[in-house]
Amino acid sequence: MRISEVDNFNDFATLKDTWNNLLQRSSHTVFSTWEWLSTWWRHFGNGRRLLILLAEEDNRLIGIAPLMFSVHSMFGLRKGTIEFLGSGPVIAGARFVNYSDFIIENKHEKCLPLFFDYLDNLQEKWSDVELTNIPGKQDSLSRLNQVTNNIKPVYPSLHIPLPATSDALLKSLKHKDKKELGRYSRRLKKSGLKNELVDCSKIQLTSNGMKMLFALNQKRWNAKGLPGAFTDPNLCSFYLDIAECFSQKGWLGLYCLNLSGKTVGVLYGFRYMGKYYAYKTGMDPAYRHFNVGNLLFLNVMEECIRDGLTEFDFMWGTEAYKMQWKTSKRWNYEAIVPKKRPFGGFKYLLYNWYWYQGKRLEYFQRRLLKRSQ
Repeated sequence: MRISEVDNFNDFATLKDTWNNLLQRSSHTVFSTWEWLSTWWRHFGNGRRLLILLAEEDNRLIGIAPLMFSVHSMFGLRKGTIEFLGSGPVIAGARFVNYSDFIIENKHEKCLPLFFDYLDNLQEKWSDVELTNIPGKQDSLSRLNQVTNNIKPVYPSLHIPLPATSDALLKSLKHKDKKELGRYSRRLKKSGLKNELVDCSKIQLTSNGMKMLFALNQKRWNAKGLPGAFTDPNLCSFYLDIAECFSQKGWLGLYCLNLSGKTVGVLYGFRYMGKYYAYKTGMDPAYRHFNVGNLLFLNVMEECIRDGLTEFDFMWGTEAYKMQWKTSKRWNYEAIVPKKRPFGGFKYLLYNWYWYQGKRLEYFQRRLLKRSQ
């Protein structure tokens, strides 16, 4: 087996077809597609080094380690870290990738230890490999057990299997949640407002749907006295590029909820391999007395059922509005692999302690600054 490295975007671009062919022979999510990761790198790769490892056997690609090398600083201390491609940054609370993983053809788990052997011989000064957002699948965790025992659950996410009919979906809810949906439905009917779901996934409607997402998301956060995620133009540009690309691929699931012609809610998500990934929402706080969030989710779930999708993934977080849908919890995992060197594990613990204390200091500084304003 041969391990090779891709360290520039031009070579990354040539991998598109072989990358996505390997995806079809492995367990993965939409966040491992070449389209998602290459778009992320174009927007946020500055200051990082591309570090994609390829495993080939008999001139056939059987594994990809989609990685990058980053240098993080904390009060003068610099630490080189190897991470999953697309795992940062966090902008105004917005995270990019909900699931990250190695892309390995089924029954070829032996290439993962070879990836780490290759990393140990890199010239870059790195202290550890920090892998986050790994789906809690048995194959992913069993592979990682080959290289580290420092694996722990970190982020929960919620999902529901979609039944065959909308009636079955409603019947699966708890009595109090069905009653609440009925109450808001009667309130909406009494107001005379007409409920309509508009599919903005087609390329001619995507731009307007995304503008509504940005506007309503900002409006909601501004009503809470917070700036919101879409104050960053690069973030908006990234989401727009993903929407356009995914629309052309048939992967976009962008829906606007209209009440008598006025858009009051937007759900920006992805339809991929039988699943719907609910990625970002925007709600008009002026219509919260109609519970437009649950109304939007219900309409989109019914649309997914009609199209034959089998799962609705709410992604990160266990907020109360997600729990109303009788969801099941899954965990994302984090794996830490210190570099193989003398006292490598001890040095990682020192770095980690310093980082923890630095984060505490930053927290107290923010609190003091907020009090002084």
